[in-house]
Amino acid sequence: MSKKGLIGHIISILVIVIIIVALVIGNYEAMAWESVITSFLVGTGDDFSNATETLAASDELCQEIEEEGIVLLKNDNNALPLASNTNTINLFGYGSTDEGFLLRGVGSGSSTISETKKYTLYDAFEEEGIYPNEDVEKVYTNFVLQNSSSLRSSDPSASDVYLLKEPATSQFDSIIDSAVSYSDVAVFVISRDGGENISDLPKSQTSGNNSGTSKTYLEITDEEDDMITYLDEHFSTVIVVLNTSNTMHTGFVDERVDACLYVGLTGQSGALAIPRILTGEVTPSGKTTDTYTYEYVESNDPTNVNTHGYYFEGIYSGYKWYETAGEEGYFGTSSYGTGYDGVVQYPFGYGLSYTTFDWEISEISLEEGTLLAADTEITVTVQVTNTGDVSGKDVVELYGTAPYTSGGIEKSSVVLLDFAKTTELDPGESCYLELTFSAYDIASYDDYDKNNNGFCGYELDPGDYVFSLRTDAHTVKTDGGKDMEIHYTVADSGIQIATDTTTGNTVENRFTGSTAYAGVPTDGSTVGISQDCYLSREDFAGTFPSSGSTINLDSSAINSAANYLNDDAYSDVTAPTSGTENNLRIMTLADGTYASLSQLNGSDLSEDNGLVWNDELVAELAADYDSELWDQLLDQLSYSEMKDLIELGGFHRTAVESVGISRQYDYDGPAGFNTNSLTGSWGGTTLDTESWTAYPSETLEGCTWSKTLMFTLGRSMGAEADVTSINGWYAPGVNLHRTSYTGRNYEYYSEDGVLSGKLSAMVIYGAKTNGLNCYLKHFVCSDAGTNPKGENTWINEQTLRENVLKPFEIAVKDGGANAIMSAFNRIGASWCGANYSLLTEILRDEWGFNGCVITDWTSGQDAIGSMNVRQGVRAGNDLWLCPYTTSWTGNCLQTSNAIDMYCARQSAHNILYMTVDTRNTFNNYDADDDDIYSAVGGITFKNEVFAWWKPVLYVFDGVVAVGCIVWGVFIVRWFIRGGKPRQKKVKESSTE
Repeated sequence: MSKKGLIGHIISILVIVIIIVALVIGNYEAMAWESVITSFLVGTGDDFSNATETLAASDELCQEIEEEGIVLLKNDNNALPLASNTNTINLFGYGSTDEGFLLRGVGSGSSTISETKKYTLYDAFEEEGIYPNEDVEKVYTNFVLQNSSSLRSSDPSASDVYLLKEPATSQFDSIIDSAVSYSDVAVFVISRDGGENISDLPKSQTSGNNSGTSKTYLEITDEEDDMITYLDEHFSTVIVVLNTSNTMHTGFVDERVDACLYVGLTGQSGALAIPRILTGEVTPSGKTTDTYTYEYVESNDPTNVNTHGYYFEGIYSGYKWYETAGEEGYFGTSSYGTGYDGVVQYPFGYGLSYTTFDWEISEISLEEGTLLAADTEITVTVQVTNTGDVSGKDVVELYGTAPYTSGGIEKSSVVLLDFAKTTELDPGESCYLELTFSAYDIASYDDYDKNNNGFCGYELDPGDYVFSLRTDAHTVKTDGGKDMEIHYTVADSGIQIATDTTTGNTVENRFTGSTAYAGVPTDGSTVGISQDCYLSREDFAGTFPSSGSTINLDSSAINSAANYLNDDAYSDVTAPTSGTENNLRIMTLADGTYASLSQLNGSDLSEDNGLVWNDELVAELAADYDSELWDQLLDQLSYSEMKDLIELGGFHRTAVESVGISRQYDYDGPAGFNTNSLTGSWGGTTLDTESWTAYPSETLEGCTWSKTLMFTLGRSMGAEADVTSINGWYAPGVNLHRTSYTGRNYEYYSEDGVLSGKLSAMVIYGAKTNGLNCYLKHFVCSDAGTNPKGENTWINEQTLRENVLKPFEIAVKDGGANAIMSAFNRIGASWCGANYSLLTEILRDEWGFNGCVITDWTSGQDAIGSMNVRQGVRAGNDLWLCPYTTSWTGNCLQTSNAIDMYCARQSAHNILYMTVDTRNTFNNYDADDDDIYSAVGGITFKNEVFAWWKPVLYVFDGVVAVGCIVWGVFIVRWFIRGGKPRQKKVKESSTE
C-alpha cells in the first residue's frame, strides 16, 4: 500500500463526508427557507388586479397624514408661509439630496417603497410647481460622487447608518450669488436615522469631516452649524427642515433661522406635504409628541445615564420629568436661560399654526368644585373658533394636576388625560370638541403604601385637583385673560380604587414584594438593587440616578427566576379532550361541506365551491369567550394541530382542519405592511413593491394628534389587507420614547402613554372593522435599539402601570385590541412572554383582554429562560413568531405532558378567538356606502405556484448521493485489496 495512494484515498473519504454534510445542511436550510426560494424563483401567486382603487386612496392618506403631522416649531416674523407665487427655491443640506433624504427608518418598521410611488424632496417640490436650484443640486451631486464610499448608503446598515457628512461652505462660494438671485429663500434639511438592530443613537458623532465625543448624534455637526451661518449671511429667509427619526436638540434654531419644521420620515409620498406647508396651501396643525431640549446635558435628564434595563427615573420621563423638575426648581442656568426655560425649547404637545384659535368651555358634565368619587367621569365640551385669516385645524389638550405631598406617592406635576382635534375650520368658523376623563385617569399607583393608609393600588390623595386646557404640556390656555382650569376636590379619606373600573376585577400588586412572580420583584429589591436608586420628587438633586452598570446583581436568583417553569398554577389540571367530532366548522366550502386541509391551505378550490365563513358560528363564538360552545369546538382539535398552530406562527398561522380555519397570513409593520424581501418571504410570499402603501413613520403619525385620522389609517390597512390576502399586522407599536436616543423611536408614537394608547386604539379598531388583526407591540419595556433579547429590565410597579403599560391598557379597553406581541426582553428576571403576572394576571384578569399573545421573532430553538415555548404557554403566550417551515428539533411542546397540552388548548382558544372576534367586528360594523376604505372581507388565497426547484433539488440530491456511493465503493474495494492495483484477467491464447 503506497503512502501516496493512502493519503489520496483518505482525502477522498473526507471530501465525501464534506459533500454529504453539505447536502444535509443545504437541504435543511432549503426547506427552512422554502417560501423565500419559491417566491424568488417562481413568483408569489398574488393577484393585485382589484387593488388599484384601494392603493390610490391609501396614497392620498399618506399625504394627508404628513400634512397634519408636520410640526411648525418656529416661525419668526411670519417667515412662513412663503409668497403664493413662489416657484423657485434653494435646497441645501445633504439631507435634501435623494441619497440623504429619509423616507423610512431601519428594520421591521420600515417598508419597501416602489420607485413609481416614491417622492424624494426634489420630486415633491417639482410636483408642486416649485423648482429647486440646479446649481446647488450639482454641488451636492459632486459631493456625493466624491464621497460615495463614506456616506450613509441608501439602504442603511449597522456599519454606516450613523455617519454624518456635509460639504464645506467654500464649495458653494462660486454659485452663492446666483443662488441668491434665483431665490431669496434657503431651505436647509437635516436628516438623522435610526431603527432596529443597529443600537441606540450614539452620544458621539462620526463623519468624514470630524469624529469625536464633544457632540451627540442628535446635535448638529460643526459643518451643519457653519452652513446655517453661511445661509443666514446670504439669504433673507432661512428655513430648517428636520427629517429625523428621533427628536433632535434644537438650540441652533434659536438664532440665524427664521422658521423650522419637523417632518419626520415621510413614507412613499408624504414629502409632497412639505412644499404645501411652506406655501400655505396647507396650514400646519401638528404637535410634538416629545419634549425638545436646547442641548444635550447629561445631568438635565435622568434617562441620559440610566438606560439599558434600569428604569431608575421612575415615572419621571419625558414631559413628566421636565415639567415636574421645572416646578421643583431643579434646573439651574444655561446659555439659553434660567430654570425650565433654559432647558426646554419646545414642550410636549407644542406646535404653531398660520392662524389663531379661541377656546371657550361651553359645558361641563359635573359642576366645578364637586367631590370626586371612584366612579366619577367628566366630559368637558370646548368650542373652538378660528379667529385668524386662513383655514386650519387646532388641537385641544386636557391635563390633570394632583396634589403632591413630599415623601408620599410619586406624582408628575401634570399628566395628559385626553385630547381632540378639530375639523378644518374656515376663518370665523367654530366647532365643538368633547374631552372626557375619569377619577381613575388621574389616580396614582401606590405600590409601596407611601401615604401610609394601609392600601396599595390606584388611589387619589385628598386635596384639590386641577384640570386644565393647554396648548402644550407647559402652557395653559386663557380665555378672557383667565386660565382655563376646572377644580374638583377629593375628601380627606381619599379614594382607593381596588377594582378595575372597566372590568370590575381585582387590582393589586403583581410585581412588588414577596408575591412577585418567580420570587423576584421587578424593582430588583431582592437581587441587589437598593430602592434608593430610584428618583424621587422629594429630592430630585439628591436622588438623581447614576448608571446601573456598577450594581452587583445576584445572578443566581436572577437565573433561577428566568428558568422558572410555572407548573404551580396548573397543579390540578388533566390532559384535555382531543379529536372529538362535534360538527363545528368556522369555515366550510360554499356547499356546506367540510374543507380538507389542502383546501384550507388554498388548494383544490373551485370558483363555485370556495371557502366561506360560517358567520352564525362566528357570532356565537365571538359573543362569549367562556361559552360551552368553545369547549365543543376545542374538543375537536388534535394535539398535533394545537402544537403546530402554536409553534409555527411566523408571519402566518397554520390551517386547522378539525375546526375549519384556513391558513392566515401576518405581516410586519408599523409604517404599513413591511415588504422587505426577507420578512415578507417568511410569510409565504414576497410581494412586488408596487403593492402596499409605505406610510410616514409612526412618530409623525402621532404628531397629527388625530384620533379620526388614525381610525382612517386602520381602515386603510384593513382594506389593503383584504385585496392582498393578508389577515394580520404586527402593529401598531406603542413602546414609549423613554429617551431621545432610543434607536427604534420612529416606530412608536410618543413619550406619553395616553397619547400613544388613544391613537393606537383607533388604528386597531379601524383595522378590525375592515377585518384585519393588529398585534399591538412590544409588551413591554422593549426600549433598546438593538433588540434586547434576554436583557433584564428593572422597574418599579408604579412606573410600569402609569407609564409603559398605559398605552396597552387603553388599546385593550378602548380599541378592542385582541392581539399583542410580547417583548424580547425580561421584565425583572422573567422573559415578558413567560411572565404569568404580566400576560395573565394583568392583561387578561385585570384588563379583560381576550385574544392572542404572539412572541417577537424566534428561531423556535430557544432554551428555557429565553422565549421557551413551554414556559410561554404557561404564562399566557399563545403563538410563536417562528418563520421556519421545518419542525422544531427541541425545546418544544410535549404531547405527553398534561400541563403542556392543557395550556396549548388555552392558546389555541386565544388564537381562534382573535380570529372570530375580528371577523365578527367586520360583520357588525356599519360603514357608510361611500367609504373609500370598504373591504369585501371574504376569504382569499394566493394562487398556487409550482415550486419546480424542489424536484430539481431532489434529482440533484439523488445524483450526488449515487455518485458518493459509487465513489465510496471504489475506495472500500481499494482498501480490501490492500492498496494494490486491481489485477486484470488475461485471456490465455492457444497455438496449434
